[in-house]
Amino acid sequence: MNFDFLKPKLRDGRLESVLGEIERADFVRRLNEVDATYSFKHVLIQETAYASLLRQDRRALHRHIADSCEQLFAGQLDEYLALLAFHYDEAGETAKAVSYWMRYGERAMQIGAYPEAIHAFKHALVLVPDVCSERARALTQLGEVFARRSDLDLAEEHFRDGLATAIAVDDARIAAMALTGVARVSSQRGEHVRARQLGQEALRWAIDSRDQEAIARAHRQLGVAFNYEGDNAAAQTHLEMALALFRERQDLEGVGSCLNSLGVIARDLNELERAGILFQEAVTLARQLGDRYATGVRLVNLGVIAEQRGDFEAAERYQNQALAITQEIGDREGSALILINQSSLTLTRGDVQGAYEMAQRALQTAMSLGSLGLAYYVLAFIAKIKSAQGNWIQAAEFLGLAFAHPSSTADVKNDFQDVRAGLETKLTRRVLEEAMQRGATRDLQAVARELASGRAHEPAGEIAHETVAV
Repeated sequence: MNFDFLKPKLRDGRLESVLGEIERADFVRRLNEVDATYSFKHVLIQETAYASLLRQDRRALHRHIADSCEQLFAGQLDEYLALLAFHYDEAGETAKAVSYWMRYGERAMQIGAYPEAIHAFKHALVLVPDVCSERARALTQLGEVFARRSDLDLAEEHFRDGLATAIAVDDARIAAMALTGVARVSSQRGEHVRARQLGQEALRWAIDSRDQEAIARAHRQLGVAFNYEGDNAAAQTHLEMALALFRERQDLEGVGSCLNSLGVIARDLNELERAGILFQEAVTLARQLGDRYATGVRLVNLGVIAEQRGDFEAAERYQNQALAITQEIGDREGSALILINQSSLTLTRGDVQGAYEMAQRALQTAMSLGSLGLAYYVLAFIAKIKSAQGNWIQAAEFLGLAFAHPSSTADVKNDFQDVRAGLETKLTRRVLEEAMQRGATRDLQAVARELASGRAHEPAGEIAHETVAV
């Protein structure tokens, strides 16, 4: 407990006297002479004292503490969101408690403190009615947390629950955001046509709601979906529309996300200088906001650009910084993506064995998460290694599977056309086409098991490609 006796309006002679008495009775001890901070000597004393209070008195004290904190720390409430949520909850002030639990969850999610975010949103869910807009919003935010953690099943479950609740209360804004979340999960799973269709439906809901944030988010997700399908003109159109809306709202998080995705398009078009500028601006905004998830994603992309420019020292530095963040916050998909980029750097240095082992781990992680778009990208990268090893038939089969599967993203063909070109110099056209067609019919799970078994592994060396994070 903390009583600031330095503020004249808060001085209470009787309170000071009572505190002195219980300190002499050895129930509490003073921790700080300057701001009069006291602590119970044992948790059992604290629990007994608390239990002795009448329920109405407890609630009154919690309300007084919460109200005092709101006044005293008005300029820095972000540091006290959990405390305010707890005390308003205990005071029976449900509306305020829900508001602070939601704010706490959103801030915790932003800095990558996912367990705390889940805890906060679930607390909010306990307090709200079964069917209301706040419940739909809390469910949708939980979906976002799980999507960031690459828990795709849980993410879709919560997004869909949020969507159903929003529809039940006729809240088009939350419905649009929840549907945008479902579209995002579909993109992560490699269901690109479905992701685009869901994104278009989300945009219709958002336009009906007339909410600028919902419209901007839907445009942004559609931009990502079109980029995955290789329609960069449509992708850029949607992203620029989203960017304009986010800038109008002074939504720095949204601005940064659009700049990052526009950087991916610039990179796809081999406009490396422009891509680097966009990624750098995006990572600056993420750091300004304290958004560790976004910071990690954008550092990955800066590392990719650095490698493509031949600055391998900078590339490794960016990837290592990103890996530290993704491991700390539990972003498993991000860690797998970084692993494949580090594999590329390892291969550049001539360590084919090390690169191959990294690529295998990246593939297994992507498969375990159900992130098929990334899995097929990794498989194409492995085809690159196999080609360098002189195992051209197997390289062609892997490339055939990665190129043909509908879960592959457009950058698989963009980044690995040179692998096919190289194979054309090693194999006859007929043999190459037969191998790629044979590969196209293979099952990814079976291929992953084959690779995990260590079959057909011959070391060699060749510079590899890399992938970027949208």
